[in-house]
Amino acid sequence: MTGSGVQTHDFLMRLRKGADTLPPLLLELAQVMRRMIEGVDRPQLEDVQRLQADIRRLIGGAARLREVCGAEGQLCTQCPFGAYLPSGFPYASEQQALCLPWIVIMHPETTQTAASKEG
Repeated sequence: MTGSGVQTHDFLMRLRKGADTLPPLLLELAQVMRRMIEGVDRPQLEDVQRLQADIRRLIGGAARLREVCGAEGQLCTQCPFGAYLPSGFPYASEQQALCLPWIVIMHPETTQTAASKEG
């Protein structure tokens, strides 16, 4: 299992606690992340890129994520991905792309840049 860190533990706990109340999109995204945490012992760059591509595909675009999360991360305190927010930032949003779902939508070039540097 990949996740032995505190944030990963918090992510999994939030996922368990929110299973009945989180919007379907966030649950679906969190399940994709959970499968990677539990299924990939030592994730490599390709694993992370695949995870990001899967999440990007499931979200589709900023409008869909905005509908669910709102402009000021109304679900960040209970969303599993909120476990990874840097300290000092109370929420993630389009303007503050700090969680994985917002990062992959607002900065899709990040993974492509990392991949091109590897090659």
